Amino acid sequence: MRPRRTSTVVPLTVLALGALGLAPAGAAASDGDLPVDPAVVGAEVPRGTWSVTAAPPVTPARRTVDGETGDWIGTPSGYAGTVVHDAGELIYTDHLFDAYGADDGADAQRRDLLGPTEDRVAEAYRIEAAINADLPGQVGAPAVPGVDMSSHYGDLDHQHAADLVEVRVAADATHLWLLARTALLTADDQTALLVLLDTDGGTGDPRDVPFGAGITTSRADLAAVLVGDRGQVVDLATGTVRDLPQGSVATNPDGFTNAIEAALPTDLLGQDPVALAVAAGPWDTAAGAFVDGGLGANLANVAFRTAEPVREWMDQQQALALHDGTIDDFLLEVDLAGLRGGRTETFEIGPGYHERVFASTTPGLAREEGREGLLQHYGVYLPGAYAGFDTDATLPLQLWLHWRGGTAHAAAALAPGIFRHMGEDRDGIVVSPRGRGTSTWYVGRGHADVLEVLADVEATLPVDADRTYVSGHSMGGWGSYLLSILHPDRFAAALPVAGPVTQGAWTGLDAPGCDDLRMDDYSACYIEANGGRARDQHTRRMLDNLRNVPIGMFYAGADELVPISGALRQHERLLELGYRHRMFTFPAHEHYTHPIVDEWAAGVDYLDQFERDENPAHVTYLRDRAFEAAVNEVQAGDLDFDWRFDRAYWMSDLEVADGAARARFDGRSLAHGPVGPTAVPDTDVPTSPNQTGPYTVSGLRWIDDPLAGAVRANAFELDLEGTAGVRLDTARMDLDTGREVTATVVSDTEVTVLLDGDWHPRVHVVVNGHAYAARPRGGTLAITLPAGEHDVRIQPDGRPWRSR
Repeated sequence: MRPRRTSTVVPLTVLALGALGLAPAGAAASDGDLPVDPAVVGAEVPRGTWSVTAAPPVTPARRTVDGETGDWIGTPSGYAGTVVHDAGELIYTDHLFDAYGADDGADAQRRDLLGPTEDRVAEAYRIEAAINADLPGQVGAPAVPGVDMSSHYGDLDHQHAADLVEVRVAADATHLWLLARTALLTADDQTALLVLLDTDGGTGDPRDVPFGAGITTSRADLAAVLVGDRGQVVDLATGTVRDLPQGSVATNPDGFTNAIEAALPTDLLGQDPVALAVAAGPWDTAAGAFVDGGLGANLANVAFRTAEPVREWMDQQQALALHDGTIDDFLLEVDLAGLRGGRTETFEIGPGYHERVFASTTPGLAREEGREGLLQHYGVYLPGAYAGFDTDATLPLQLWLHWRGGTAHAAAALAPGIFRHMGEDRDGIVVSPRGRGTSTWYVGRGHADVLEVLADVEATLPVDADRTYVSGHSMGGWGSYLLSILHPDRFAAALPVAGPVTQGAWTGLDAPGCDDLRMDDYSACYIEANGGRARDQHTRRMLDNLRNVPIGMFYAGADELVPISGALRQHERLLELGYRHRMFTFPAHEHYTHPIVDEWAAGVDYLDQFERDENPAHVTYLRDRAFEAAVNEVQAGDLDFDWRFDRAYWMSDLEVADGAARARFDGRSLAHGPVGPTAVPDTDVPTSPNQTGPYTVSGLRWIDDPLAGAVRANAFELDLEGTAGVRLDTARMDLDTGREVTATVVSDTEVTVLLDGDWHPRVHVVVNGHAYAARPRGGTLAITLPAGEHDVRIQPDGRPWRSR
């Protein structure tokens, strides 16, 4: 248990008021019950809505109590805090990583103190959210001596073996069937299930629940404990104890199963429907009771919580209920007749913030390891426009990456404006990955998580691939650079906020001997963090890849963690490249001001100018050995990742030449039209109603060249450095392989160019005026060229002919 000093509630509240800028709002409250208006920073993110509609029944499976899950055939919703019926199974999906048990009293006291303020000022909920988010750890605020802040309301150490993943209920003529699965189970007697049954619908005086549960109930008349292969049922009115028959309970800790399965005789149940509550906790076999955690209630995780407010670990209601010593509010009515008849429903997700649960498929990550194991989660916000949405339409997708020390739900708990400005106000979907930890910097395991999240989102939600954007604060700002540089063809635009330009930070300086001037992880040039390789991961070297990804950047002039000098050098490089970008500089802001004031609309307005060009005329891409190795190896744990960052748009299989540190591809399809746009200065008004504090804007935008003609040519140009090979998709380049194709290729090394297309079986290739022996194989034409500049002509019928 983590001790807290309840006497520090008021100092912590004052701290949070100052940090969030809410003190003036609280002071402005007048007498009476009038709310303070207008809102200062916005009300909390609404929890997600969902609905079910009746579907034709499906014959239930026949079951055996064996701890195996194969005879449970229903499909869960995939969203935490929801209940759906399928094939005669009631399926509850629990919030992940929430098995922290009861509050020790500090949160309850603070809730009593802050409740009246929150009733009057909706945005005042952020006081509590900021305290529970661990302000000293995440925002850099002063720590209060003797207080251990945490981002969860429960005060047990996390109980992985009692962390419920799902609970299923079924029924037949003779038994009520129950299956509960946890995130991690290594022994068959380490975790027990408590089941409360309200068989008559009545309410009476509180009764003690046995088995050392440490709670009471005013509604349930039966309590059962299920552990290992044993079960007992106690009549709470009479104290009568009944052992369940042998074979009624089975626990299976093997592999990913982690299941406790039981069959309760229907003669226990009384009326239909019956109300049911289920909770899990660590079990003391010697004592024959739940382990005493010192918090009163000895349960770690409670099921059927469908209305948890949006917080970092979604355990507020659970922790406060256990602190109050009852879980009666989580008794759920079970339709026994419906279950016997194969009750089935169609589940539909609705507007609001949801916790999406998915199973990792990345080799090595899909293992039994509790929080870092098979099951993972991310946050997803659906706007009000999603209700009644046309199934054939799509919505923009905003990928939001959390700061160092954050979690999947940190932004939703602390900065509701992100979801208002990036989601609700633009009718967009906002997704916030966890990144396999608080500080993985979206490389190694963190990179794998983001890729899995994107794949899951694209498979389950109506997202517009051409309006997909990436943003994040601090470490998430670095992640915005990282993802848009490595995967430019996935994003329409990017918005790093206070983003370091490398894993750690860069001062903007680099000189011989600079790294020798060190103190711990700091030097005069580079600052390293969390095992990173600041030089290798320096994104300034990789900005060439952003030719087709406009980038907005929010930076603070007084940032104590991300030097503005390094950010200005990033801006300088984008100017040199002539790329579209807009740098917003807030001279009075420090590192955490943006999430505190919680205003993002100016950045969103910039993003929304752009849509992805899936097949741009001009592609530039760097593949850097050191950068690629760092993404594969840093924060990889014991895994060997082997990502090849070798493709973008219509270019792929970019190979670095032997002896070269990087390959640079610069290719242009002249079939797309004129040479390209003209870069001109980009400015905006210096202040905006939706941004607190003054800011300046500088950057570049593109305009069409009024002097460029619209002439198109069936041709392409390549400028290659350090490149051994590359593959081009001629169809995506708009090249007509039924006509003569011409090319100019400049390379500083020998290179093999692979051209995929619908080639004539016999083609005539001419290089620098000389015939070149080549034939398409499997739709691919391979041409190997020595270092130098080359004119290439490809004619489709095997005979030289004039281009048209």
